[in-house]
Amino acid sequence: MTQNLISRQRNLVIGAMVADAASLGLHWLYDQDRIAQVAPKTAAFHPASLKDYQDVPGYFAHPTKSVGALSQYGEQALVMLRSLAETGQYDKDHYQAAFQAHFGYGGAYVGYIDHPTRDTLDNISRASAADNAPEFLGADDRQLPAISKLPALVALTAGTEGFAEQVTSAIRVTNDCATAISFGTTAADLMRAIVNGGKISDALKEIDVSAPDDVHDALAPLGDMIGQSTCDITRTIGMSCDLAYGVPSVVHTLSIAPSYREAIEQNIYAGGDSCGRAILLGAVMGAVHGVGGQTGIPEDWIEQLTQRDEIIALLDQLFPA
Repeated sequence: MTQNLISRQRNLVIGAMVADAASLGLHWLYDQDRIAQVAPKTAAFHPASLKDYQDVPGYFAHPTKSVGALSQYGEQALVMLRSLAETGQYDKDHYQAAFQAHFGYGGAYVGYIDHPTRDTLDNISRASAADNAPEFLGADDRQLPAISKLPALVALTAGTEGFAEQVTSAIRVTNDCATAISFGTTAADLMRAIVNGGKISDALKEIDVSAPDDVHDALAPLGDMIGQSTCDITRTIGMSCDLAYGVPSVVHTLSIAPSYREAIEQNIYAGGDSCGRAILLGAVMGAVHGVGGQTGIPEDWIEQLTQRDEIIALLDQLFPA
């Protein structure tokens, strides 16, 4: 195992976590002009404030979160990272139990509970009293939480035979629907290509060819939008949590952004579900560009990550440098 591979594995995860935390302060603010007004120089790690959301479309979901904290997307990624570090491999039952323990009643998580998380927790609770519970208890939901748990799993399993099956299983734990599986497996294939040393341009060409029909249909409009900004494309396609909106926005940003910092800033200024898109975007850009320098994950951004020490310790277990 080369150092370059280990670096990509680690930075896939770090990149996702940092991007999520950087986006939290303006998450679910659906007015691009307001975002530009309140964050004219940099949108990353903007303090969450109710006044930024007043009188414009948006939802202020993180009133208790401080700068550097993870959103519920980043917390899902962290739950998977913890499960993998504890077991040394993907274990569906262990991951599902860890998910329930973290987000459920009495769990450590304090914050907004999104639709698929709530429905998944309800399904797990009902299944505990049923005689013939289904194997997967995830919500029938096609939103971006389907892919938020994937970076650490992809980093660990990218070169294994059971990669596709493990990815599909992890998606179905929280989002058990065909659309979520289509977009989730496509996102995982993109990250796997990058972990294995591929270039962004080549990886995007690969998924354009291999993606299921519903993903291909969602990506197709990008061909008519060449030269447009991430803000324009995201506003046109859709700014909300639907995978068919978020993944094309990420693909476009990946195709044009010259650095990790620029990619994450563009994503935040695009508005809407910036945290949901940030996981995939930050993972790919982090793995490609590494840490520091002109194009990598800014080191001061990593230092702002509230759970930095735990994340680094878990990565040291799974991917010792």
